Amino acid sequence: MGLFKSALLTLKDYCLNSTLAGLSYIGDSRYHVTERIFWLIFFVLAILGSHHLIMDAIQEHEGSSISMVVESLRPLDQTDFVSVALCEMGHTKQSYKNLDTIMKQIQVSDNDDDYSYDVEDFLLRIIFHNLYNFGSIVSYCQPYVDCTTECTKCPENNYEQFAMKVRANCTELVTQCAWNDQVFDCCKYFQPLKTTLGTCFLINSRQLTPKDGPNWLNTKMDLRTGPGSMRLEFSKAVSLFIINEEDIPHMLLTTLQFNQQHEGTEVEILLSLQNVINDKGVQAIDRNTRKCIFPSEQFKSSYKYYSYSTCVTECLKDAQLKVCNCTHHNMIYDKNDLTPVCDYNGLVCLDNADLIFPQTTIMQPWRTNGLVCSCLPSCSEHEVKMVGKYQRPIPEMTRKAVITLQDLPTQRYRRQAVKDDLDIVVSVGGILSLFLGASILSGVEFIYFFTIRLIGTSWMKRRNQRWE
Repeated sequence: MGLFKSALLTLKDYCLNSTLAGLSYIGDSRYHVTERIFWLIFFVLAILGSHHLIMDAIQEHEGSSISMVVESLRPLDQTDFVSVALCEMGHTKQSYKNLDTIMKQIQVSDNDDDYSYDVEDFLLRIIFHNLYNFGSIVSYCQPYVDCTTECTKCPENNYEQFAMKVRANCTELVTQCAWNDQVFDCCKYFQPLKTTLGTCFLINSRQLTPKDGPNWLNTKMDLRTGPGSMRLEFSKAVSLFIINEEDIPHMLLTTLQFNQQHEGTEVEILLSLQNVINDKGVQAIDRNTRKCIFPSEQFKSSYKYYSYSTCVTECLKDAQLKVCNCTHHNMIYDKNDLTPVCDYNGLVCLDNADLIFPQTTIMQPWRTNGLVCSCLPSCSEHEVKMVGKYQRPIPEMTRKAVITLQDLPTQRYRRQAVKDDLDIVVSVGGILSLFLGASILSGVEFIYFFTIRLIGTSWMKRRNQRWE
C-alpha cells in the first residue's frame, strides 16, 4: 500500500511539473473538478488526434519512401552484358558411358538379359531434373522391392556421387565460346555452381568470382564497342539461362530459359536490357518498405549474395526439410552443409509431396497449403527482356547459341530515397509538439518521475519513518 501511495504522489507531482500542455491543470487540486475534467477531455482528444496523424505519417512514409525514375544515359556510359548459365540436360537419345559403368556395378549378374532399364531410367530422373516427372520415383523401383530372385534393384543412396560421375564437366559440355567474335577460354570463365538443376556453369556470376577479377570476362559495352554478342557451342544437350550477376539458374524460374537438345541446330536470342541503380540512401530504408533486398544484405543461405532465385531455392529446401526431414541431393550447395540428404525413402516422400519439381505456384504469396516463398526481388536486378528468338539448322552436328543485345540501352532506372528515417522522426516530433507540446526531454521527464523520483520518494518516506 505504501508503494501505491508513493506512485499516486509521484503521478500528481508529474502532472503538476510536466512540460506536456494541460497536465498541470489536471493535477492541480486548487482548480474546480469541472475545470480539471475539461482539461482531461481535451488532453485525451489531443492524444487521439496525434496518434491518428502519426499512424497516417508512418503509412505514408512506408508507401512513398522510394521512387523509381527513368534517366538518360550519357554517351560514354558503359553497360555490362548479361550473365549466362549453362546446365546439362538429360537427353533420352544420348548415351552416357559413365551411367553404363554404374549399371554394371550394381547389376546382380553379368547376363545382358538382367539389365534393368527401369533402374537406368530411375537414375536418369534423379540425375537430370528435366527428365523427372511427378510420381516416377516409385513407378520405376517398386516392382523390384520384393524381388525374391536375382534382380537389379534401385540404389538406396549415394545419388550425389552418381550425378557427379554421369554429368559432364565444363570441357565436356562447352566446346567453343566467343565474345564479339573474339574466342575466349570457356572453362576459365564458366565456373561450376550447385543449383536445383544440379551442377551448372555460370559466367560473370558474383556468386562465384569477384566482379572484374581474373575469372570475370570483360563484357562492358558502350558506343565505341556497340551492342555485345556471345556465341556458344555445346557438345551435349543444355539448358541456357540468361540471368543477373547475383542470380542462379532455377528450375522454377524459366522466363529466360532456352533448351538446346538436338544436334544440328543454332538458336539466336535477341535481348533488350535496362539497368537499375540505387542511390546511397536507399539501403538505409527498411527492406519491407523499399520492397527489395540488396545482394550484400544478410540472409539465411549457403550462397554469397542475395537474389530472388537464391531465396526461392532456400525456400524450397526448407519445405523439403519440413515435410520429409531431408533434402534432395541437388540442394546441398556447400561442402560444409550438414543438412540430411534424402535416401530412397526420402525421395519417395519428396515425390509424394510434389517437392522435387514443384509447381511454380509455390512462389505465389497467396498460396495456402503451407509452401509459401515470401521472397523479395534484388534491388540490383536489371530488366532483361527477350525481343526475338530464331532457330535454324546448321550443317555441323553440334549445338550453338548466339545471345545478342539488340541495341545499347539509352535509359536506366534509378531507385531514389524520397524520405528517410529522419523524415519520419521530424514528422512525429512535429505532431507531438503541435498537439501536446512534447519534446525528447518530455520522454526523459516521464522516465525520471516514474523511476528515480518514485524510488527516491519511497526511500525518503521510509527513512523519515525510522527517524520518527
